[in-house]
Amino acid sequence: MRALLRTNGAGRIKAWIGGETVQKKYQLVTNNESAMKAYANHPHIGVTYLARGSYLDVLITVRDRVHEGWHLMTHPQASNLKPNQCPYKTVLIANGREVQSFARDVELIEGSIAAFHKFTDGMRPPAWSQKALRDFQTVDLAVVESAVNGSLLRQMISGNI
Repeated sequence: MRALLRTNGAGRIKAWIGGETVQKKYQLVTNNESAMKAYANHPHIGVTYLARGSYLDVLITVRDRVHEGWHLMTHPQASNLKPNQCPYKTVLIANGREVQSFARDVELIEGSIAAFHKFTDGMRPPAWSQKALRDFQTVDLAVVESAVNGSLLRQMISGNI
């Protein structure tokens, strides 16, 4: 079965199969085109792609999803790159959660948004070269792939646990 990608008016891409939106248990929220392309046809992970979204837009979208019942599967500040050092962010979330994780997830995502503001307050984003932007996409994708390919998470996503 082949997935088609459609963009809605907000610059988000949702997976469609046969004209219907596919809701998967796991979602990547990203502004990284490389991550979107890498997971566009993944059997267990959907993609919310913020085509013109910023790092902060990704964090805010994730925060909104947490309040809708989604659970953080990767830390929003994963990697050694600070928000002012990389324009791309990809976060893996899961639909449904343990009751005790809601407060932790809210604390993590709100803390990540506060850290973004701390590191970018009064700063203008650099004018990165195309090569630098591709490199940042590669780094961001490597971070999320490392998490997805981690043994426990990989088993959870494939439905083995």
